[in-house]
Amino acid sequence: MKTSIPEHAFEPLNKAQLELVWQWRNSQRIKQNMHNNAQVEWQEHCAWFEKFQTDPSRKFYVFLQNQRAIGVLNFSGLNTPTPEWGCYLGETNVWPGSGIILELAALDFTASHSQFSHLIAQVLSFNHGANKMHKVFEYEQVNIEKGGERNGLPFDILHYSYELKQWQQNRDKILAKLPKNIALAAAQIQFLG
Repeated sequence: MKTSIPEHAFEPLNKAQLELVWQWRNSQRIKQNMHNNAQVEWQEHCAWFEKFQTDPSRKFYVFLQNQRAIGVLNFSGLNTPTPEWGCYLGETNVWPGSGIILELAALDFTASHSQFSHLIAQVLSFNHGANKMHKVFEYEQVNIEKGGERNGLPFDILHYSYELKQWQQNRDKILAKLPKNIALAAAQIQFLG
């Protein structure tokens, strides 16, 4: 049986999606991998939304799968040659490979803008899935910073960098390592708005 590949699009966060993103951000599954794992109050979330809308150095996209919101992709430092990105899947019942699509979208988006030289990411050391994915995509780990303690256990913050010229050269090689349906889905990623 042939599995159909869903449409993958990224649209700027709007007010209609604000409550959904707030619920995702406050879920235990998402909070546990954030630098700040405190509960975010609604007023704080609304103030954050208002502030980033007037900040040209930041973009926040909602990840749509067949027009259904399933996660987020965000960028900061877009006024520098080395923007930083983050993401998460807010929903769990998603197409297999959705996390990989987020990684591809982040690299494709920044590599398509000539003013950027590198894409930066920070991942907490216990977030094994994200750290493994960065290794598969061949990010360079450039620093390890002491992160503190979470649930009584120490953790570090791993800093990654990807030279975007390298991504343009490596993209096909990386896609060849992944399941074929990922490459087919990657060809159809869209950024809206």
